[in-house]
Parts: sequence; C-alpha cells; structure tokens
Amino acid sequence: MFRKALPIFAEGQQWQMNTHIVLRADIESLKNTKILISASSFYQLFVNDRFVAFGPCRAAGGYARIDEIALEKYHLDGGNTVRIEVAGYACHSLSTVYASSFVCAEITHGGDILLYTGRDFDCYRSAYYEQKTERYSAQRHFTEVYDAREKEPFSEVYAIRTEIVKAPKWLERKASYPAYRDIKTGEAVTVGTYAFDGTLPYFKTRSSFPIDVSWGRYEEAEIPYKPYRWIQRQKQNPMQYHKALPLTLHENEYAIFDLNRIESGFLKFSADVLEETDVVIGYTELSEPDHFEFTNINCQNVLEYILPVGKNEMMSFEPYTARFAIMLVKKGALSVENFGILTLECDMTGLIAREISDSEYRLIYDAAVNTFAHNASDIYMDCPSRERAGWLCDSYFTGIAEYFFLGKSDVEAAFLENFRLYENDGSIPMGALPMCYPSDMQNDNKFIPQWNMWYVFEVRDFLLKRGHEAEKEDFRASVMGVIDFLRNYENADGLLEDLPSWNFVEWSRANDWTKNVNYPTNFLYVGVLFAAYELYGDETLKEKAIAIREKTKKFAFDDEKFIDNAIRDENGILKNTENFSEAGQYYAMLFGDISLDEPIYKKWTIHIRNGFAAFADAPDFVPVNAFIGRYLRMQTLLMLEEYDILLENIRTFFLGMAQTTGTLWEYKDGKGSKDHGFASFAAVALVCALEKQKIL
Repeated sequence: MFRKALPIFAEGQQWQMNTHIVLRADIESLKNTKILISASSFYQLFVNDRFVAFGPCRAAGGYARIDEIALEKYHLDGGNTVRIEVAGYACHSLSTVYASSFVCAEITHGGDILLYTGRDFDCYRSAYYEQKTERYSAQRHFTEVYDAREKEPFSEVYAIRTEIVKAPKWLERKASYPAYRDIKTGEAVTVGTYAFDGTLPYFKTRSSFPIDVSWGRYEEAEIPYKPYRWIQRQKQNPMQYHKALPLTLHENEYAIFDLNRIESGFLKFSADVLEETDVVIGYTELSEPDHFEFTNINCQNVLEYILPVGKNEMMSFEPYTARFAIMLVKKGALSVENFGILTLECDMTGLIAREISDSEYRLIYDAAVNTFAHNASDIYMDCPSRERAGWLCDSYFTGIAEYFFLGKSDVEAAFLENFRLYENDGSIPMGALPMCYPSDMQNDNKFIPQWNMWYVFEVRDFLLKRGHEAEKEDFRASVMGVIDFLRNYENADGLLEDLPSWNFVEWSRANDWTKNVNYPTNFLYVGVLFAAYELYGDETLKEKAIAIREKTKKFAFDDEKFIDNAIRDENGILKNTENFSEAGQYYAMLFGDISLDEPIYKKWTIHIRNGFAAFADAPDFVPVNAFIGRYLRMQTLLMLEEYDILLENIRTFFLGMAQTTGTLWEYKDGKGSKDHGFASFAAVALVCALEKQKIL
C-alpha cells in the first residue's frame, strides 16, 4: 500500500465531468524501481514516452485498487520522465461507480520512496483532450476528440494547481495484469472519396437508455464536435483496393482498415501530417471491407483528431473493440504510416494446451479464448465495447472458462470481491446485490433477483471447486444476505412469488411470464438453497430446498413438459397457464433432481434431446435465445452425456461467428455485441464433449 503518496486532483475539479489531467516528473534512474499507482476513473502510464500500463483494476464503491509495476526496463541513461494521464469522468455509468476523481502514485527503490503525488509531480490540464463531448454510451463515459495542435503542452499556460482529496479504502489488484500486443495492419483494404449526402439515414446519438442530466452529460449546444452523426452522412465512393502503407490521404478521401478479426484495446495510428489536418475515425466490429458501416450496437464508435504539420503518433485513451476502421480526412492531408490497435486483454500466456484435431472445432475454441481474453482484463465483462460492465450470471459462465483456460481464478477473485464489498444504500432491498458492479443504479434502481441467485452459484464454485475455500467466511454475509432477501418473497407453499424489479429468465418471451409464480425461477431457487447449504452447512436450507423442489415439480409438470408460470385468478387461486419455454425445461433438468428413469418423464426426455422440435409451431411455446437458454442447454446435454448432440449444436451455433470475427457473439442474429464474455463457456462445453467428461 502507499506509504507517503497522497491522492490528488486538479483543484476544484474532482467532481467535474470528463476532466483530463497529466502528471509529469523527472527521475535520474529507474533501475530497481517500481511504481504503485491508482486513479479514478482511469490512468495511462508512460515512461520516456513509452506506453507502460492502463488501469487501475476496478473496485467497489468507496474502494480503489493499487497497481504495482516494475519500471527498470524503461530506464534510459541520462534521465527519465514519468508521465501519468488521468481521466476523471465523475458521471454515472454501468462500467464504474460514480466517484470523485483522483490519482495517487509512488515510485520506490527498495525501501526508499523516490517520488510521490502530493510533493513531486507537476500537474497540467490536458492540452489536447476536448472535455465537452458526447457520451460514448449510456453504460460507459465520453467519446474522445483531440486537438493536438499545441506545440508546448507542458508549458506554464497549462500548469494547474492540485489539491489533496479524500482517500478511498485501498485494495490490492488481485486480477492478473493485462497483456498488451501491438497489432498493425500493413494496408488499407479500400481507399476512396466521400461526399456529404443529406438523404442518408443516421443516428444523432446511440444509447441503450436515455442519458439524462442526472446520469451525466453535456448539453448538445455545449458540444462543438459531433463526429458520430457527421460520419454517417458521408457517402463513400470506393476507388482502390489493398493499398500498402504509407498512404497519403487528402481532404474528402478515406481509407478502410481490416484487422482480420475483432481485437480490443487502444486504437492507434502514426502519420506524417502534410497540412494541418482534421480526421475522423470510425470503427466497428463487423463491416464489408469495401463499404464501412457501424454494427447494430448502442455506442458511438468514433474518434476525432485535429493534427499539426509533422510527425504525429496518436492513441485512444480508452480501450475499444473493432475489426474494421475507417479514416476520413475532413480537412488537410496526411500520410498514414501505421494503423492498428494496442490490445488490452487478459494475459493468456498460461493457457492450458489442448489438442483439437477438427479444424472447425479448433476455430470455435480459439474464438472462445479470444472472447475470454477481451472480456477479462481486470474484471469479467459482458462485452469490451458498449458496456465493459461486470454482470452477474454472465460471470458464472466466464468464471468456469477462466479456471478451465488458466487453472486459476485471479480475475474472478477481483470480480467477486467487488460484489462482496458492495454497500447497499437502500436503493435495492436489503440483502440484494446489483445486477452488475462496479456500476451505478439506473434511475429506476433496476436489479435482477435471478442474477443474485447466480452469484451464490458462482461463489460456491469459486470457493469449493476453484481452490478458495479458506475465504468462505468472507462471503458468508453476502451469500446469506441474498438468501434472506429471497425469503421475503416465499408464498404459503414456500415458492417464490412476485419477485421485485427486473425478473430475467432469458432473452425471450419467457421473461413475460414472471408475474406471480415463475417455475424456472423456483427451480433456480432450489439450486441456490442447496448451494448455500453446501457452503455453510445449514440443514434448514437443505430441507427447504427439497420441499420446494418437490412442490415445483408437482405443480409445474403436465405429463409431457414443465409449464413456466402460474397466475392468480380473481379469487386469489394460483392456476397454471399454458406457457412453456425451452429454457424452462433446462432449469427443471439442471435443478430439479429429475430421474429420467421414471416413466412420467419418458416423453419429456425425448423432447430434451431434440430441442422440443415437436412444439416449434405451438403458440404457447418459446424456443431458447442465445442467453441464457442456449448455455443452459449446453449444460443439460453435458449432464445427460449427449455429447454428439452437443457437439453438433456447438458447430451449428458458433462456427459462423468464429469464421467471421474470430470471437463469439451476444446473439446469433448479429445484433448487439460480437465479442461477449459469457460465450467463452462454449470452449468448456466443446472440450468436455470431445473428451466425454461430465463437469456438473
């Protein structure tokens, strides 16, 4: 932990949105030195103008994690300069907790403290970064626009006073340090001209939910640059293909670059600017190589740079996700020398080697590895693009994948600790946990009761299956808090009824059937009670689980299938509907302790194996969507040892994704993210089926 360093920020600006500052200090020698560093919201660390690190690993509200980084390999004889760029967003999001901005850093040599914030670093406001920009997405922060024409960014003009700010509670990083790979493309796949076309349809902004003033944004009239809406109204005219770099582009010309698969990290380019230039860069997870377009995802994938004459090397501050990118010259001319991405991803050098001879399965496996790496740089994320948010339930599947790939759970340790340290301020019922974290509550204080249940499953597996049993007591309060919260919604039969907020069974019409008693949720509850019993040995939890399990099976089964829900009639009597989902059948299989040898389940077992094809046209039936039903089906087929069926399901569902982007997607139809963390579980199911091993 820090011994002398103090958390500081620009005086009077720690609650100002999208504030970027730069700290600099000179040091004679970096031999045998290390830096301890933390910040809110994020930092980039440079030594002698070489990129060193991005961080910190995200933490629960009121806490901050400290990175510890050796500096010797960056040493230069004759003196060294350490530069820390800090973004203080001070806005609400789903990817960080709303917090005041700070940076805290300390450089040590053995037991000696050489430099530390609060004494040794000069501070400057960023001379390049435009503060008043549009939000990148509702879930993340702000888009990046740079005016890099200033020749002396560290002159007195930009020097600012700092103040010591309140320190958070310090935590160690826990998650493994990320890997950075420098990926460059040697050509533009398409070069052409463009012109404004007012008839082209376009989005002014993109967000998953409205971003009001309380959530944090600048008013449109305050924002001078709006590259997202500008780029969509430029009609492209492709003229040349596969042009090697360096490549000269003039005003009204563009180039499209292809990274060959989706990568996640910091977009970067170097250019010799021939005339003062304004360039807009758009990037996307998937596009045609000869015509750039944004994918259907709620974020604004743009950067804008105003550049002076001469050599320029530019890199985004935040990590983004792309396979294709376009550079359009609004003004001026430049020679593009390099274009690419510096990855930010989980370090996979310890990946456990597995032989997969089938080339298509190998492609799916490698795509799952890529997907995991992109979504586990510091916590488990749903996607590395729109949100970078740490969702429960998603994390249950990603946690299995991390241990499977690496034989350890370093990222999961940080992820789960954040939830364990969550302090409920009354925004949600006591004992309940957020649906994703570190994050802020949306205006309606939305949370997902079922995701609380998946938290209990994940904690059980983390503690009992992945070597962390010594931490059981650390998690007791959060696990039993969830149990206590759920107990409040048991009806006279002991079944959960009318759970609050956003009930989530899966992304299908099954979510419409959660009023009153939802049977898939009650099967899930059975599993949760057993999991809590496994952890803490409370026999009453086991007894309750058995009772609820038997009642749920009795009430829900109609001799051929499990019904999804029961609603109360005008007399208050619960009556089953005709609704049933494919996902609901897998909840029953996974948590209902169903003996398939019993004659009453003979028809149902046949349906399980063929995906309920006989009901495809039934009006009250809904097949599985990608999440969570498709993943429950994979688990179910593993449980049933139906390996051939599972392998064909995996090939059919995932192969096209792997071939197209080298990653696995949120949805089969291509909407949303094409690089989604939970999908890395496909590698686990694939290898277990190939090796014919049960994992449940």
